[in-house]
Amino acid sequence: MLAVLKPMLLHGVGITVSGSAPPEIRARLETLGAVAGRDVLVHAAAPPDDAHGVRAALDDAWDAIRATKLPPSPGLIVLLSPPRDGAHAEAARAGLETLARTLSIEWARYDIRPVAIHQGADPHATAELVAFLASRAGGYYAGCAFTLRRPTAPRRSPPSASPAPPRTPPAPSRTG
Repeated sequence: MLAVLKPMLLHGVGITVSGSAPPEIRARLETLGAVAGRDVLVHAAAPPDDAHGVRAALDDAWDAIRATKLPPSPGLIVLLSPPRDGAHAEAARAGLETLARTLSIEWARYDIRPVAIHQGADPHATAELVAFLASRAGGYYAGCAFTLRRPTAPRRSPPSASPAPPRTPPAPSRTG
């Protein structure tokens, strides 16, 4: 993966990583100069097997938030959803996205910026996105849900977006 972020981009930014986050995320953030601290919370939900697992994933996310980023401490909350793997994982993904959106509204006055990332297959891409969001340039994003997926071939435009066929010009009028 092409790394486009500048070295020491996160110099001195305090990061807390919790849950089942891939080790590539912590390694990439430390490479960019992040240190242990409470400016940014990155919590990765474990993939649930059943309805109790969904509830546990959401409760674990809330517990991590309560332990690290309660108001009035400003900063970023990144909720990493489990990979797509059935209905229970989809429920956990929806719950984490809703939590991020709701908290972004409720805690905007404290400058707390929750976002959700729906992880794809590449943990390096997730790490790059987390690093960008933790930087000053990522400060514009709150209440968003980012979906990472494998690149695909360019999609064709839908028929409604294609240009209209050329029209035949009207016949000249005979006025006399």
